[in-house]
Amino acid sequence: MEVSVFFAQLLALICLVTGIGMLADKERFRALYDEMMRSAPIMYLMGTCSLLLGYLIVSFHNIWVNNWTVLITVIGWIALAKGVVIIVAPNLVLNRARFWLTRMQLAGAAIFVLGLVLGYFGFLA
Repeated sequence: MEVSVFFAQLLALICLVTGIGMLADKERFRALYDEMMRSAPIMYLMGTCSLLLGYLIVSFHNIWVNNWTVLITVIGWIALAKGVVIIVAPNLVLNRARFWLTRMQLAGAAIFVLGLVLGYFGFLA
């Protein structure tokens, strides 16, 4: 359970800060994502980081149980798959990113809520 708490805390911090940033200054984040989508090296770096984070989570936390900890495992597998797709077929990710760019506040709110849930289990429960 200690690994679950660690990953919940780590992911909560990332999601909370990102969600607040997206909600507080959506134009800056829109410009950031636009720039990332135009830069092949940055896309490759994003893919590598996602692949690395996903691999670390899946390697240390591949736990399929009927409680909140499965959320960490699912996030790990999604990050791993996203990293592979960004590196192998970046156009698929670009099309999906454009969809979310038009819904920046919804995406920011969803990420923030995920951060709250993970923060609850990581820091309070």
